[in-house]
Formats: sequence, structure tokens, C-alpha cells
Amino acid sequence: MYFKRIYIFYLVVILVTATTDVFAGLSETLALPPYVGVSYYPEVAGNRIDTDIVQMTNTGINLVRFGEFAWCRMEPSDGKYDWAWLHQAVDKFHRAGIGVVLCTPTAAPPIWLTEAHPDILRMNAAGQTLSHGGRRQYCPNSDTYRHYAVEIADRLSVEFGHDPGIVAWQIDNELFGDCYCTNCERAFHAWLQNHFGTIEKLNAAWLTVLWSQEYQSFDQVPLPNPTLASHHPSLLAAYRQFISDSYISFCEAQVVALHRHSNKPITTNAHNPVAQEIDLAALFRDLDIVGTDSYAGTSNLMRYAFESSWMRCLNKPFWLAETASTHSAGTVVADAGSFEHAPGALRAKMWLIYALGGESVSFWLWRAHWAGQEQEHGSLIYPWGDQCANTPEISRVANELKDNADWLRSTKPRPATVALEYGIPMQWQFEVSPIAAGFKYDSAIFAYFNQLVDLGMVCDLVMPGAGMILDQYQVVFSPYTPALNVESMAQLKKFVENGGTWVLGPLSACRTVEATAHSDACYGAEFEKWLGIHVRHRMTPGGVTKLVVGQKTFGCRWWCDAYETDASHHVLAKYTGGPLDGFAAIVECPVGKGRVIVFGTQPDDECLSEFMNGLLPRSENKSDPGVVVTERVTVDGKPAGCIAVNTRSTPAIVHLRNGETKTLETYGVAIMPGDK
Repeated sequence: MYFKRIYIFYLVVILVTATTDVFAGLSETLALPPYVGVSYYPEVAGNRIDTDIVQMTNTGINLVRFGEFAWCRMEPSDGKYDWAWLHQAVDKFHRAGIGVVLCTPTAAPPIWLTEAHPDILRMNAAGQTLSHGGRRQYCPNSDTYRHYAVEIADRLSVEFGHDPGIVAWQIDNELFGDCYCTNCERAFHAWLQNHFGTIEKLNAAWLTVLWSQEYQSFDQVPLPNPTLASHHPSLLAAYRQFISDSYISFCEAQVVALHRHSNKPITTNAHNPVAQEIDLAALFRDLDIVGTDSYAGTSNLMRYAFESSWMRCLNKPFWLAETASTHSAGTVVADAGSFEHAPGALRAKMWLIYALGGESVSFWLWRAHWAGQEQEHGSLIYPWGDQCANTPEISRVANELKDNADWLRSTKPRPATVALEYGIPMQWQFEVSPIAAGFKYDSAIFAYFNQLVDLGMVCDLVMPGAGMILDQYQVVFSPYTPALNVESMAQLKKFVENGGTWVLGPLSACRTVEATAHSDACYGAEFEKWLGIHVRHRMTPGGVTKLVVGQKTFGCRWWCDAYETDASHHVLAKYTGGPLDGFAAIVECPVGKGRVIVFGTQPDDECLSEFMNGLLPRSENKSDPGVVVTERVTVDGKPAGCIAVNTRSTPAIVHLRNGETKTLETYGVAIMPGDK
């Protein structure tokens, strides 16, 4: 749908330009992906905009994003609009061949709105109402704020819905923020009633009779304020999902408003992994472009491969909507991870996104602010206009993209044969009811992803709730998946019964979607029957339990599920030492034409890598750890070259399928079009 919209749009522009003088003087070069983008603030730039455009053109920038904090200039007072400056900015960029992503400005309400309607403001956990002077201070469940947000989105759509300079819309900016106000309390009660139907069903699902927590009505259920009580984990989980749904609903209301007068594609920018408060699969379900913000430093470049892998699996165009060109900071700069001090790392970051299928890499920001809360944040241009130290590296990538644009547009990454299950709601489960001391979902799932990449496997990150289709995969890994919802369970069972290999655990299947334990069996009686195993014990390693695989002994981490099996199951590892001595720890369960390999514990990395290596399809390209090799194929699946990116600060070797060996320098990139 996105490609259809944007290319029809460009066709119309070309036809109109050819037959009338409406767009006389505009550049013949229309912005098309791949994009190198920047965030820009025309409300700040003033008469510097022409100079900035010249510098951007020389740098290779072909996309700008603006408007996300400009409500006070768009609507200086209630119902009084000023669009002249914004039209001028859009027109100038369009004439220069630079596409514009225009944002709804709802991340920062203007002072006149706050003063007239203080009910729009969020309340924090301490009961303090946020005030004007920052951003994201609004309540997503304020009917008043939603009215004004929809109105400004509607007016933007009227003004710019058919403007040829607009490439896409962005809703708000980095949706997140808990709220404990009366708006949210009322909305939460309605959400619970819609979810459960009756208060009796809520009481039964959460076992609220414990600690005398039973409720007679939904209105009695408190918002789980962390400063007031040690609240029920099911209540905490419900609130987490409610807040996510609230922001998604707020976003969707603006989508409807924009679509009244425009068919341009719409996106938003998820603030991942910093603020993991939104269900990403649900957020992007009705949007046209998937976008995320990531500010990982030079020592963590693999994070960009991780982010690309979940975005790609939502089966829509995807963008790195914000990232740092130099360093990330507000008013204080940490003296680590700066891209200026690691030549090549910025190029490697950018090419990771493009290689893995991304259309755009956009930097925050073009010209550093000379005032305000983020003066020390990195940029491409200093406040006084000089170019930053490594901006030429961005220019280099922009030129490489021009040289390879046709190839990138006509090919795509080779479809993965391995998937890793991932989802923000899984993190919420561990947050509201931690199972293992010290376990952090995001760092654990990222480490798992890294191990797969180091074995030569760039996998997909599939999300429950995103309509998972598993037919293309040979192996699906589901570690740290405490709750299996009905939809994903059905998909995974079908996948196994049709011949797939599903690697389940550790810390999986032991919770319900309501953040409770199963009462009939550890993994649920029906699921254990399907697997043909029974979880007999659950306990921590206690510092004594180890894992025996063949003749080797390995350590156990976090938790130990011990299994009882029958002769039809292959025990791959057993526990040794302590009360679990002799019990099965890793079991292969034959089901239908396929198998489920259940991990009851987290083995040492060496052991886990050996298991992974034995399960993974053979990769025809071999490389040193830290190298991402992405093969490209044509639309009909024929080999079309590859891109190799070294994410580490040491040289690396890549052995390609044709026998060729490539040496990649520190943060090196090898772009190899054609059938290599």
C-alpha cells in the first residue's frame, strides 16, 4: 500500500509538471528511497534555511523531518493558524529535491492550551501534575487533548495533504509516558470492563481473594501506583497493556484525521529500546511505515541489526527514524561511544540498516540547537554553521547509495530461514513478576540474537500479535517467552506439526497472559500433554546444579525446569549435582512431522552456541564474529550479491559462497552487487 501511494503520487507530480507551470522551477529530482535524512526545525532556522538547504544538498541529504514540536507556531492561539512559514519551508525543500516528513506537533502542547485546559496534563506516580516547559506532558486519555490533537492533525492534512513536497506524515514523537490522573483512572476501568466483561471474571483470573483484594466493581480497581503499594502483578501487567493501548488509540485518532484529506503514507517513531512501553506489533498494525529511534553507540552497533530485524518482519517499509551522527546527549555528554572518535563506525551503522532492507537512516539533528534542553546533543552542523568532524562520512554513504540505488530498490534481503520470537509484552511479564534475579529481557534477547549472528545467521525477529507467518522458517527460537497467547500458540503448533523445529525456553511457557502461573501444570496441562513431558520440579541452580551434555559439564543460569519424559523423547542434557541430579534439562519432543526442543535452563554461552550450530541451516558465507553478511535477491528470488558489515573495532574476515575471501577493516563495509 505504501509503495502504491508514494509512486502514484510521484506519477501525478510528473504528469502535472509536464502539462502545466504549477510547479515551474521545482527540481526535476524527486526524493526517492534510499534516504539519508535529518531532523530540522524551520521555526528555529529563520533566514538560515537557504544556507542549510545548500549544505544539506552538498552533504547528500535527501529527506528532512520537521514539525513535531512546532505547535505554538502552527496555531499561535486557539483556532488561529499560521501556515505561511511552514508552506515556505516545504516548498524550499521540494525545490531542492529534498523530501519532507511532516509531523503532527502533539508531543509538545502550546502554553495557551495548557493554561486553558490543565486537565490535559499527565500526573506522575507521586501525584504531581506535569507542567509546561518540557515535552510529553500530556495525558493520552484526556478527551480535551485528543480533541485538539485530532483538530491540528486535520488542519495539517487540509493544508498539506496533497503537497508534492510531503513524502510522509509522522504522528507525534516517541510515544510513551505513564499517567495516574483521573482521566486515566476512568479509562482504565472502562478498559478492564471491556477486557473481562464482569468483575467476577477479573477476580477469578487474578485470584484477588489473596491479600483481601477482591473487588465488587471495576471502579474500585486502583491504578497500580508504584509509590503507594506492592501491587498485584496481574494488575501491573494490565496497566502496562492499558497505557500501551491508550497511546496507540491516540495515534490512530490522528491517522484517521490525516487520511480525511491525504493518502500520503503515515508513520511514527518508536522509542526503542529506551522506553519500551508500547506494544510495537499493535502500534504499527495500521501505519504504513515502521520507524524506530536508536542511539546505540560504537560498541553496540549490532543493535541496529536487531532493530532492523523486528521492523522488517512487520512486512512494511521501515526506517531508522532517529539516530546520532556524533554523540547522544541532552545537557551532559558521556565521553564514550562517540562516532567522531571511531572512523568508519557511522558508515557501518548506516549500511547495516540499508543492507537489511531499511529505506532510511535519519539523524537527530541537522544543526545543533544554540539554546534549550538539548544543546550538547550531536549534530551534522554546529550551531554556528560549520560542519561536524565526521559529517563527511555521511556524505560518503550518500554517494555510495546513489551509486547503488537501482540495485537496492530492485533487490531485497534473502528471506531468513530462522526466526527468533520477540515482543515488548514479554518484557512487561518479567517486569511485573520477575522470575529470576538479575534477568533483563531486552539484554538477554539481544545477546541471544548476537549468538545467532555470530554463527552466520541473520534471523528474523517475529512478534506475537503481528500475524506471525512461519511457513518460510526451518527453526524458530522462543527463549524468555513466559506467556504464549492463543494466536502464537496455534501458529507454532502448526509450524511444528508440519515439520519445523521449535526451540522453546528457558523461562518460557510458565505464565498466562494475565501474569499468573498455570494451576494445572507448570506449562499448562494441555501444552505439556502436547509436548509429551511433565515439569516435575522448578528451582534456581542454587550454585550447585550443573548441566551435563555428553562428556562435558556446563553451568546453569537463572532457573532450572526439570522434566519427566518417556522413551519416545530424546534427552539432550541432564542436571548434575543438587536435588535435580539425573533429571532431564534439555529434551527433544517429537510432534507430528517436527520437533520441539525444550530448554529448562540457560546453559553457558559455549554450550548454547553448540546447540544452535547443530540446529541451524548451513550458511554458505562464513565470517568472524561481529560481521553481518546480508545476501540480496531479486524479486523472483535469484541471487543478487551481498553486503557485509563489520560491527567491531578490529579487522575481520569474510568467506563468501563463491570461495572469495574479503578482509574487512575496522567497521568496514563491503558492498558487492551482482551474483557474488
